[in-house]
Amino acid sequence: MSRLDNKVAVITGAGSGIGKASARLFAREGARVVVTDLYAETAEAVAEEIRQAGGTSLGLGVDVGNEAQLREMVARTVARFGRLDVLFNNAVYRNPGSIRDTDFLNFDTTLFHDVMRVNVLGGVLACKFALPHMLEQGGGSILFTSSTSSLAGEISQFSYGASKAALNWYAQSIAAAFGRRGIRCNAILPGIIRTPAMESWATGEMQQAFMDIQNVPHLGEPGDVAAMALFLASDEARYVNGALMRVDGGMSCTTPATPVVRKYLLG
Repeated sequence: MSRLDNKVAVITGAGSGIGKASARLFAREGARVVVTDLYAETAEAVAEEIRQAGGTSLGLGVDVGNEAQLREMVARTVARFGRLDVLFNNAVYRNPGSIRDTDFLNFDTTLFHDVMRVNVLGGVLACKFALPHMLEQGGGSILFTSSTSSLAGEISQFSYGASKAALNWYAQSIAAAFGRRGIRCNAILPGIIRTPAMESWATGEMQQAFMDIQNVPHLGEPGDVAAMALFLASDEARYVNGALMRVDGGMSCTTPATPVVRKYLLG
């Protein structure tokens, strides 16, 4: 028996990167997967790939910043498959400005609202629409893709980091509010992950610099995060609720001085 047999999973932002890797993995483990992406053709391409491999999948174009589209996403899922067991809120606002957001003295309020609308409100509203179905069927698993950027201050990403910190709060609060009714809600905090989006802005030199702060001999891949998502979505994680699960190669387990010590004292 596979780990997600008889489960129905919705994954937002599943057209590439972490979401795509998770959709493939969930399908291989027996889930019927609803693949959503801002672009319907991208979502359908991933869904078709899953079907060609023998899985069951539905592709939907969904702007998670649009409340009506989120409501329809959940409604179409339940209409097609009769239930909803896993909601993986993975979609993120894609704009290079959200990464190169370094000038706090000229704080961009438009960017802030756009990031919060997609990263935070999109996930919260998806939960609002999914939870009644999960509660009626007796339980479910909700996941958020947060970030290690949510754990400490930075000198960039003033909107992005704040949005991910908000997701941590919602993951723990939803876990507390609904845990006794069979709902588990957890957040995954990736570190440096080699997604297409990351490689679009991180030069080879930057990626090597990122390697200096890792405590494993490689950068993360989307599949590393997907593996954590699979565990949290499965019944194996039945006693894991309200957790902030770091998937960062140990990057955040040491002090900022570690790369210096490694280079100059340990050789």
